[in-house]
Amino acid sequence: MSFDLPRSAEIQATRPHAPQPKHRRRIILRATALGLIVAAGLLVGASLAIDAVLRPDIERLEPAIGDPGTVVSIIGRHFGSSRSDSHIEVDGVAPTASSYLSWADSTIKVRFPVAVDSGLVHVITRHGRSNPRLFMNRARLPVRASGELAGRSGPYIAAFSAESGPVGSLLVISGLDFGENREGGSVLFPWAADSGVNPQLAQSGPSTVEGTEADLGNEFWSDKEIRLRVPDGAISGAVAVSTAKGRSNGIFFKVGDSPGAKTYGDPRSYSISQTVSITKVRASVPNELFLWTPLPSECASQRVAKILSQDPQPLVPAYRGTALFRFKDIQNGAELSVTQSYLVTVDSVITRVDPDRIVLKPQNPPALMAAYTAADDLVPAGAPPVLALSKRIVGSERNPWRVTKLVWDWMAKNIAYSPLRERAHAQDALLDKSADAYSYALLSCALLRAGGVAARPIAGYLVDPSRKAVRHYWLEVYIYGLGWVPLDPVLALGASPGGVSVAWDDRSRYFGSVDNRHLAFSHGYAVLAPMAPDGRRSSKQRRWSFQSFYEEASGGLEAYSSYWGDVEVTGLY
Repeated sequence: MSFDLPRSAEIQATRPHAPQPKHRRRIILRATALGLIVAAGLLVGASLAIDAVLRPDIERLEPAIGDPGTVVSIIGRHFGSSRSDSHIEVDGVAPTASSYLSWADSTIKVRFPVAVDSGLVHVITRHGRSNPRLFMNRARLPVRASGELAGRSGPYIAAFSAESGPVGSLLVISGLDFGENREGGSVLFPWAADSGVNPQLAQSGPSTVEGTEADLGNEFWSDKEIRLRVPDGAISGAVAVSTAKGRSNGIFFKVGDSPGAKTYGDPRSYSISQTVSITKVRASVPNELFLWTPLPSECASQRVAKILSQDPQPLVPAYRGTALFRFKDIQNGAELSVTQSYLVTVDSVITRVDPDRIVLKPQNPPALMAAYTAADDLVPAGAPPVLALSKRIVGSERNPWRVTKLVWDWMAKNIAYSPLRERAHAQDALLDKSADAYSYALLSCALLRAGGVAARPIAGYLVDPSRKAVRHYWLEVYIYGLGWVPLDPVLALGASPGGVSVAWDDRSRYFGSVDNRHLAFSHGYAVLAPMAPDGRRSSKQRRWSFQSFYEEASGGLEAYSSYWGDVEVTGLY
């Protein structure tokens, strides 16, 4: 907007006289319009600022564990002096108006619904949705007991070795009928999304999360005792054992002493398919061909990874992040294929780390901390150039989050992202200071591991709203007490690999957080066991999974051609 003001000479000439009426009205109208626009902007900004300051905040529930229909005091601030249009939600359910006994700015007293399950409590006012607090319904949470129960069936928990502990700490579960070995059994910890991220899409109430094979958290399993680590993504609540015989009673376990906060939310579901084709076969019997096809990862941010269909049926449905298919006595000239489809739900991960609260040398640390600070065939943490460079970058710093920031800053300043810079080894990117996403993730992990930080690369896809999927690589670092913290340095540099649209305009958020468009197939490097002593194995670089090989041929299978099609996104919800 501009103003048609008279030139200075004209002003001098007309100063003794009043401005022309039309000219004066135009100036007044334009000035008024500009003032209204500025005022509107100030009002909007002020409104957002007020909402941020006055958003309700729950400090605690009294009691946090109660019987059906119990009266609970919600204590905090910014609830408002009266209820008006405000309300609370318990496990996603809003109580009736008659349930509220009193409402004040710092305390709400309400009778919880009789049918409510253990779940998250939120206060919702015109200024927004509060942080969540967990309420445990005693009727749904069996009390601690001891001894064998008459008439029981299935697994039963008698006691825990501790009532509380941080993520990564050791928990010993004593009881009965867990099974002589794990055999598909699991220990289920409560997990919950922060519905404040997106109230329309977030799940109501807690569900469960369990330790994954890649986290090395299941240390011992017998019929009467289980030893495991509190998994990434676990929150306080009822912990249960699930086996083929059923699900056990639950006992409350408090997850605490975290050096930060991590929330999951804004879930997005993808239906995906993938095909492997085998052609141009030259063979004589007997022979065998084994295919290890990557499966979508199961982790705290990607807990739903369901197989919708597999053709043919695999020999081993799940082995170290793969499904194993076997073809026996293939005829000369035969054409084979493997087709699979899945449903995967991905949550965004928002993390806040307080480095001053990190335990630098935890007693009895989880095995993953040693495993992911060591070099492997993929991450050259022990290579002399990497060790020397990491020492220069890190210096005397030993705090894992501060070391992570030092490495992150060095990479951003010294290694340019170039999608065409494919390297045989990750450390080769140091030669001309450029790398594609694959080498960028691996080199970052190598420098972090050499600096004493547990880090692992992730392989998978970026998927944008148009269902375009592009292979991509990022990484995670492990903070004891908080769990895995995601990093995507390539997106943080401002790149858009393959032309996919990026979810967050503020690229700095990818230091410690990740959006729901990251579809993961492997966390770390999976070393697979060969099936045949004389097998001829084929490895494939820069695929969507980090694994030691993909194919193994034996016997009279002389030659063949294989095509591993990229993942196709067939639906997005």
